[in-house]
Amino acid sequence: MKVIAQTSALQDALGLAGSIVATRTPKPVLQCVKLIASKEGGTSCLILLATDLEAGFRYQITAVEVEQEGEALVPADRLAGIVRESSEGSLTIETEKEACHVRGAGSKFRILGYDPAEYPAVANFEGEADFEVPAQTLSEMIGRTLFAAAKAHSHYAMSGVLWEAKGKKLQLVATDGHRLAQAKGTLAKSAAREVTAIVPAKLMSLIQRITSGEEVLSVKIEENQILVRSARAVLVSQLVQGNFPKYADVIPQQCSRKAVVKSSDFEHGVRLAALLTNEDSRGVKMSFSEKKITLSSRAAEAGEAEITIPCRLEGEAIDIAFNPAFLTDALKMMDTEEISVEMSAPLKPAIVRAGSDFLYVVMPVEIS
Repeated sequence: MKVIAQTSALQDALGLAGSIVATRTPKPVLQCVKLIASKEGGTSCLILLATDLEAGFRYQITAVEVEQEGEALVPADRLAGIVRESSEGSLTIETEKEACHVRGAGSKFRILGYDPAEYPAVANFEGEADFEVPAQTLSEMIGRTLFAAAKAHSHYAMSGVLWEAKGKKLQLVATDGHRLAQAKGTLAKSAAREVTAIVPAKLMSLIQRITSGEEVLSVKIEENQILVRSARAVLVSQLVQGNFPKYADVIPQQCSRKAVVKSSDFEHGVRLAALLTNEDSRGVKMSFSEKKITLSSRAAEAGEAEITIPCRLEGEAIDIAFNPAFLTDALKMMDTEEISVEMSAPLKPAIVRAGSDFLYVVMPVEIS
């Protein structure tokens, strides 16, 4: 194999590969990236494969000149480090048995690799997609839900995000038991079939990294895996197994109070009040009245804070408290000028809405 590749294109590809390859594994080949140089159809391309046996990707670089077709299996961190530090506009990669030579105008490296035949297969996107979604739409939906997924939980299904596609609608839902985020979006065209799947957080983060511009992503859900295809990459991952919580039961159907507030004011007020909380006092108390919200917090040996912001309240006044981190996580993802906060009682779940496509359910906290 011998290719001359644009350094910046290699950097992008190897950056993604580094998010997938296993860092701790008894199998050295899983710490590698597989390179496939091809001139199929008369067009030169370099394909990079990476997998940790649960997630994987295929990334195609066309900013290359293939002088000799072939394959190589190279430790990902070694190759990525060389490419990252290179100041050359292009690099030549050439193989000699299981060794890989990387050369620039004033540098040369010889990396010991492995037999490419030892690398596990990485599934490719074949056949028709179950649905297609604008990349920007999906990226925004991921940003609005992924933060609410459980980081570590005995209920494994809660570590992923529920995807539901039907007709021209896509819905993503995430929860960790204390909060729930739901985002809705419109597909590029009607789904070929109704789809429900729990997608791992790792894959969703990767999707955000491969999306760009106005492109449309193709998504295919199989029995135990998901495949996502963009213009330059195919991502594949096992699905999260288990039963996702019945999220519709968590969303309050009727709330007797509704406060409308400017989203930037509310986020800023919560952040200010959070400055005087500590591990023992994580809550920010919010007193909603007809025309204002008074946010207050206190921490032993630190002090106390009180911030007032304007609002419009429908219903009776209420005092309620929230973990400020849970609120700011969601508020920074809201891009509407105003949001609504819907409540029924001091210790019952509240709903924060931003437009018609994003709602957030958060449990209040009890403070003395």
